[in-house]
Amino acid sequence: MATTTVEPQARKRRRKTRTKNLSTLPALAASEFTASQIDLTPGREHVICPACQCWTPITGVQGTPVLVPHHTTPYRDRTATPRRCSNTNRRIVLDTAVDTWRQQMAERTEVSASVASRRPTTVLPKPKTGSVPAASQIRPVPLSVEQVRRAFRQHQEQCLACKGEATDRTGQTLPCPDGERLAVTVLRLFRQEPKRRAVREFVARERRRFDREYAQAAPTREAAWAAVLPAVQTADQLRRAVPQGARLTEGPEVPLDRQAAEQSVGGQLACERCGATESSLADAVAAGWCRITRRPHCGRCAGRFPAWTRVPF
Repeated sequence: MATTTVEPQARKRRRKTRTKNLSTLPALAASEFTASQIDLTPGREHVICPACQCWTPITGVQGTPVLVPHHTTPYRDRTATPRRCSNTNRRIVLDTAVDTWRQQMAERTEVSASVASRRPTTVLPKPKTGSVPAASQIRPVPLSVEQVRRAFRQHQEQCLACKGEATDRTGQTLPCPDGERLAVTVLRLFRQEPKRRAVREFVARERRRFDREYAQAAPTREAAWAAVLPAVQTADQLRRAVPQGARLTEGPEVPLDRQAAEQSVGGQLACERCGATESSLADAVAAGWCRITRRPHCGRCAGRFPAWTRVPF
């Protein structure tokens, strides 16, 4: 049996970007680009193309640096009709040292970080949410026959199962539990509607009767108060009357003894708290002085203590 020999075929190689073709445009200078527009990391030289504003690799760094052939659109944008950029194979002069570029990048990063730290952060206001009422504050709303009937009709118009158009794999019509629940609710409300109407009419009738009786009782109540008013005033006057021969012994309206008012308690009276002074006992009493723990205090300082601790002179 004869054997056939298959001729080996070379694998399709990737097209290299190195070429001897050079663009006729004048050469670019690396010093014309800012530190953020060029990357001089060894082995990863890139630059933003001035024509298409795309990051473009730089080839031939050891010899004649040029921009690799590229399109006007970024590599991630796959277009059906790509167009080659005019800066393809354009020479670029690397007149900036790698250390200088790294120093510029470090300074730029430091400046941007300091500027960002000086700028205030954006304050995001907390969304305002309404307070949810407690369970004891929720008032149940009675169901209305008209509302439930309207919801049932709307459900029938939108539900395929209620129309009989929804089927399972075997072709049987699927039931609609929501439609059944609404239908049962509508029938129950229709059956209870006469009783509900009677209860509402009874409550309204009792409310009108209560308002009518309350309005009629107001003049009677005012007349009763007016009838007992003279007796109440007489009782108040008798309560305030002082028996003959009796005098009040305590209180601010009781006058001081003349001798006690004119005499001085060991010279001037000095407040134990603030140091205010009064020349006589009469002046101190007129100014509202009191004794607190057997020590004199002016009226302003005495107001800072409880009432049960203040003893008048």
